[in-house]
Amino acid sequence: MGFDDTVHSVADPSEPAPPDCRVPIEVPALIDRATHPIFIAAWLANLAIVTANTATFVFAEWVATLAKEGTTAAAYHEELPGRVIQFGVMAALCVRLFLGQAIDRFGVRRVWLLMSLLAFCGMWIFTFLTAVSYWLFVGRILFAVGLAGMFTSGTFHIQSCVSDHRRTEFIALLGSSGFVGMMLGPQLAALLRSICKDQLQAYSTIFGTACTLILAYIGCILLATHRLPVPPQPETRPSLLVLTRRYWPGTVMLVSMAMGVVFTVPSLYLVRFNQHEKFGGIATYWTTYAVSAFVFRIATASLSQQIGRHRMILLGLVAQGLGLWALLPVTAWWHLIFSALLCGFGHALLFPSIVSLGSGSFPPQYRGSGTNLTLGFLDLGAGLSAPLLGRIIDLQRYQGVGYRPMFFCAGGVPLIIALIWLITQRHGSDHEIRTAAS
Repeated sequence: MGFDDTVHSVADPSEPAPPDCRVPIEVPALIDRATHPIFIAAWLANLAIVTANTATFVFAEWVATLAKEGTTAAAYHEELPGRVIQFGVMAALCVRLFLGQAIDRFGVRRVWLLMSLLAFCGMWIFTFLTAVSYWLFVGRILFAVGLAGMFTSGTFHIQSCVSDHRRTEFIALLGSSGFVGMMLGPQLAALLRSICKDQLQAYSTIFGTACTLILAYIGCILLATHRLPVPPQPETRPSLLVLTRRYWPGTVMLVSMAMGVVFTVPSLYLVRFNQHEKFGGIATYWTTYAVSAFVFRIATASLSQQIGRHRMILLGLVAQGLGLWALLPVTAWWHLIFSALLCGFGHALLFPSIVSLGSGSFPPQYRGSGTNLTLGFLDLGAGLSAPLLGRIIDLQRYQGVGYRPMFFCAGGVPLIIALIWLITQRHGSDHEIRTAAS
């Protein structure tokens, strides 16, 4: 889902460092600049995996092609790709029950590499798949589980390497590479499809290229983590349920789910809408989305220290809701630009704020679990909404092309959550403002 980022935070110098981030004394324990080698390696890694992931945003169209032109004829409904996505997300959520604890216990390097290999295996299955079969679900499950672990590990890693009050800032800077990947991925997919005349061969080439990018990703994380030791084993470690009950982040989990719902629309169903309306591919939309998000992200990297993360979340939710509603009057391809600008702006504000607030409610030694929980709710929003949004499109009253009613329903979700957030957080304060002021 995604989506956009990886890596940030070392605990405050007055607090003990997380077990898996204690490094040899000769290695700087704190990343204080974007030119630090560890940050550069993490930035490049995130660029590679987001490029690979966004290149596969043709997933729904690929499934439709498999059903119509594959070696085994199969009935196709818009709900089918949503259902496949849901299986993958549900599997990822099950793994997330243990993922945070695994990071806290075994260290981020081992978990990160294992998750990367699972994602590679899933993409490898897609590369050689020629029909709708159970292998479609197997591949999606492996890729979804791996991707969830990769984003969680990456985000946790960076959070473990910067000062506490700059976590949101560095999450934002790291995520800028994700927006570059969003530009490159759809353009790469469009280029490969133009080169390959056979549709199935084109998709196979796209997935094969994504496999290569995942291998490059693995190389980058080996560089970013090569001096991290295995963390010491604590005598006891609370379960995720105990940690969740003890350090529950609150309403920010609803925001995370809303962001998952919003991201599902352009990443899964927009390509089908464009095909129905004869607007062409999705490269223009994602390029605009990524450029706007990149510019806003760089310009607002330290905004949390000025207006606070609570206001950033409110602005982001409203922007994303209006962004999906901006798809309702679209009658030409260039009308999509307005939606992309709004959704990109919302994404730039939401992701670092959500991850920082959600994981920040956990103490440093359990921040892997906190990061995992926060991203897990984003996945949950995507997993629950994907087949439901597809079902709205398939409704008989809309003759199986109810894209605009689907846009309306999906856009209403972040706007409703924005109202809830405004009511519950109107008196909230942000320690990042206080720390920056002092």
